[in-house]
Amino acid sequence: MNKAIRKVTYKLKASASQEESLMDLFVHHHQLYNWALRDRIETYRNYDYGLNFSEQCKINTLWRNNRKAHDIFNANAQSEQVTLKRVALAFDGFFRRLKKGDKKAGFPRFKPFQRFNGWGYKAHGDGWKLHLKEKKHGAIYLANVGIVKIRGKARNDDGKPKTAEVIRKNGEWFISVSMEYDSIERQCGTKAIGLDWGVSHYFSIIDQDGNFDQVENPRYLRNSKEQLASFQRDLALAKKGTRAHRKLKHQIAKLHQKIARQRLDFTHKETAKLVEVAALIATEKLTVKNMTRSAKGTAEKHGKMVKQKAGLNREILNAAPAMTLNLLSYKAEEAGSEFVEVPTKQVKPSQTCPDCGAKKKKSLAERWHSCECGCEKPRDVASAQVNLNWALGVQAGNQPKIAA
Repeated sequence: MNKAIRKVTYKLKASASQEESLMDLFVHHHQLYNWALRDRIETYRNYDYGLNFSEQCKINTLWRNNRKAHDIFNANAQSEQVTLKRVALAFDGFFRRLKKGDKKAGFPRFKPFQRFNGWGYKAHGDGWKLHLKEKKHGAIYLANVGIVKIRGKARNDDGKPKTAEVIRKNGEWFISVSMEYDSIERQCGTKAIGLDWGVSHYFSIIDQDGNFDQVENPRYLRNSKEQLASFQRDLALAKKGTRAHRKLKHQIAKLHQKIARQRLDFTHKETAKLVEVAALIATEKLTVKNMTRSAKGTAEKHGKMVKQKAGLNREILNAAPAMTLNLLSYKAEEAGSEFVEVPTKQVKPSQTCPDCGAKKKKSLAERWHSCECGCEKPRDVASAQVNLNWALGVQAGNQPKIAA
């Protein structure tokens, strides 16, 4: 039986001295990452040879012994290997994209201090140990730091901690722990549901009996747009390097964090509600990269309605379609529900009538489906029914007939 891995993020409630120790580790891993990147570049330039992960680990071991002999700070050995592995993965990704002929292969770059996220640990008990309590939040031991209080709770019980990542975000410290579960059980419903994700409505759903509902898009980014714009105007006027400039950057980052938390919480709750009532969920397969492609075009051939497309892209990304379908997929798997992704290009749900199967192109402004066969309903609900029909194998012109 396959075991489930879930990430749980805790907030570190470090003391002043522990904050200093965490920052020392942060600086150490930041320097190690850039050193490993520089070493690979220089070795290739001077000797026409590419270092690999295991070779860099051996070199790092020699440096660790040298630092120890001179009483210089050393971090946990396995945590340093995690940082070196990140450099190796960055180069693996670069060569993979280069092999595919990608024009923007993205050569690994040195990370400035502000863009370095943190470091990781490989095995529980080696450099870190999680101590959880039933009612209170608990604590975590980190080598070179001590026992730090944590705040947070896992959604599921009886998980075994496997790996961890310490993350510094906007001046605050978090630790993301990968927990292994023998099994995760969720309540499974009995309905067959067709779903259409959208911007005007977050979800449009219809069941096998023809009952439909639409969940409003909360638009967290739009609701905070005025406050965000005010901060950004003040930031543009503030002198770089001043206390006011730093404070405004901090406020903007905090606001974006709040929007991200609201979006994630909403998505978790709505996807959990769907899984609780559904035995089958059918939705179209979305390619977010294509959906949010820029309309700028080229210098020779300019795109049309560039500002409108930029606004649409912002709304699409704010609704997080990829994250939504990912959460829905793994929750359906936990509940034992069937999750079906309908091939969009083949079925064309938004252009197809769910009753007669007739196809008709619609502009984005058309939000109502009206067909000559007499089918009248909201456009997104019609798309959801097309998805459900396809998943059930229902031919065009026939209504799904399933026992409730």
